[in-house]
Amino acid sequence: MDWGVSKDCNSLRWAACYGLFSVPRAGAPIAFALAALTSTGDAADGAKVLAAMTTAQLLGAIPIARLGRHIDKSSFFRILIAIRMAAMLACAVACAAHASIHILIGSAAVAGLVQGAAFGYLRDAANQLVEPSRMVKTLGFGVIAAEVTFLITPIFSAALGSISAALAIGAIAIIGSTPAIVLPYIDQATPPIALSGKGVIPRGVEVWLACACVNAAAVSAIEIGAVSIALGLGLRPEHGAVITGTLCVASLVGSTWMSMRNRQYPAYHVLIMLSLATAGAALVTVNHSLAASLLGSAIVGAAGVPLVAYCSFEIGNRVTAEMRPEVFSLLKTATSAATILISALIGWTSIAITLNIATALLASAVLGLLTRLLISGFRGVRGSKLLVDPAAPDMPRSHHNEN
Repeated sequence: MDWGVSKDCNSLRWAACYGLFSVPRAGAPIAFALAALTSTGDAADGAKVLAAMTTAQLLGAIPIARLGRHIDKSSFFRILIAIRMAAMLACAVACAAHASIHILIGSAAVAGLVQGAAFGYLRDAANQLVEPSRMVKTLGFGVIAAEVTFLITPIFSAALGSISAALAIGAIAIIGSTPAIVLPYIDQATPPIALSGKGVIPRGVEVWLACACVNAAAVSAIEIGAVSIALGLGLRPEHGAVITGTLCVASLVGSTWMSMRNRQYPAYHVLIMLSLATAGAALVTVNHSLAASLLGSAIVGAAGVPLVAYCSFEIGNRVTAEMRPEVFSLLKTATSAATILISALIGWTSIAITLNIATALLASAVLGLLTRLLISGFRGVRGSKLLVDPAAPDMPRSHHNEN
């Protein structure tokens, strides 16, 4: 099997950057909780710091991304990473100085403000650094790197936090800035093109945005509600880690499979993956037994997580190069909003109601996609054209699947 490593290392470098970029977000919950414990004596106040970062990310992703329209993309990405690192280091200094929790909140908000836009430019870099024939493989590598980051970083953050919360925040800030060094510079042959101020969602992109959101909602419901799911089965709270571990391992397997195949999915394949994710979420929702819940979590992880990554591949094919950073920032904002909504639903209602809602959203996506395919069939158009952009970069014939 030709993984293309000897021919082009850009795929691996980008995937490494994709994983390292997530370090501050992965380590922040524990690091901020420990910092709040130092500042106010209440670890729960760390949630306020994290909420400030997340809220600022939602508000700043698209506006900040638009600021880079007339600037070299590589340089702008590095500027955003530098701002995030400086803001996180300010959090570390504030923690070390036992400053007010409000300084921590403000610094975290600045870091979050540029985080969504920086993600958009990082994701856009893949379209410029990686050959189209290797794009799906590279996105799979990126998901694997991100999953490993979210497995290791909390442990790393907790270990350093046991010595000093400020040290933990400083460490994840510095490690999270390494993509600015590792990511290759991108040659910009032509100056950036001024875009109109009209909407950033071209026709067809909304299908993939919705698909990514409902899958992210289902994954978040299982991750966040794992302890509640275990308690609902009459198990000890620690068994929640088994559920999240199963989800994570399955997502790694699914992402690896996506990388090894390295192909565009035909319409029916996407429909099958969505249907599998729906069935898996339904198994977890029923909460009949631990075995059923683990099986459902595995299905959601194996089918849903790679599909979220594949959605970004299709979105990238449907927009112009100048619009990609904004649309990828929008994708990050949308999936983050889905996670926040799920968290709120679990807090306001119950895990059972939240899982039912997540399953219903997946089922709605399946029904909507199936309806579009049927309508396309009646019109005599191949169903795969709903999902494959005619203007997308050509891929080798062996990498194309037709419906």
